Amino acid sequence: MSSSSVTSGVIGERGVPSKCVCGLGVIIFTSKTQENPRRPFFRCAGKRDANSWTTKKDNHLFKWVEDAVFEEVEDALPRVAIMANEISKAKCEANELKAMIEELKDEEMISKMELHKCKVCLKVCFVWLCVITIMLVYVMYGQGKEKKVVFGY
Repeated sequence: MSSSSVTSGVIGERGVPSKCVCGLGVIIFTSKTQENPRRPFFRCAGKRDANSWTTKKDNHLFKWVEDAVFEEVEDALPRVAIMANEISKAKCEANELKAMIEELKDEEMISKMELHKCKVCLKVCFVWLCVITIMLVYVMYGQGKEKKVVFGY
């Protein structure tokens, strides 16, 4: 297989061509030459007669398919690298978020334990307040019912 690549009519266009410079579409043909047997190539859709078509005399499209595919891959590699970098950043952010979630879960457990302690303390204080109130009421009103012995006057 020859590595020659003749491209005409493709001004600044890289990758798989969509149209010829004449404005017509592009068709994939297969080479029947001895130099490039069964090698696929793009050619202007207006050039259907293989015998009347030459790359050097006319200004229509000719491009080997593997060259076009190679250019597509070559142009895609920087974008793939950018996407890989973005994916890597997203994974790092996801790991950071997981760590933050774990920290928040730990803080939640600590807060729940502190809240439970506060509830128990509040209940104990309420019971003591009730006991003290009962004792005060007993001391204040309980003495009135007792019979007092008064000596003197």
